[in-house]
Amino acid sequence: MRRLLLALVGLLALAACSMAPITIDVLPMLGDDASGSRQIASAGPVEMLLPGPDGRQVSGYEVPPIRPATVALDYALDLQRDGQMEGDVTVTFYLAASESDLWKAESQLGEPLAVSLAETAQTLSGTLELNGAQIDALMSGNMVIGAKLTGTATGQATISYEFTKLLLKVTFI
Repeated sequence: MRRLLLALVGLLALAACSMAPITIDVLPMLGDDASGSRQIASAGPVEMLLPGPDGRQVSGYEVPPIRPATVALDYALDLQRDGQMEGDVTVTFYLAASESDLWKAESQLGEPLAVSLAETAQTLSGTLELNGAQIDALMSGNMVIGAKLTGTATGQATISYEFTKLLLKVTFI
């Protein structure tokens, strides 16, 4: 009996090790919130929460019940400025469990990305690793995601954004 149990545990461990990575395309789950624009008139601090003040609830995806070894977010975000504005902002991505405060430091994905508002169009892209709490949020089947632009600016402009890629790459051992 003991040998059978050990063999079964070994087979389960082997099966977990051999699971192929999966990709979850979050972009379609954003719907109309994948793009938008905001009018900014400023001579000082600027803050934009994308797609809105609560981020965007994401659910309806499937993840195997086995905890992933790593999860990374591949992203691309297009930013455009229409109008006269100068200044520097940072863009920071966030992911949290749906019942959590999205904009807290623990929900931050990677480091903030520098953006110059002197540019009329920019694309930010890269890969950000999820931490343990963020992997837990993914495994729960219901999470919230968003991005925050913060900095200082002078002028008046419309800032448009469009998420063009949001892929969660899930790997198991």
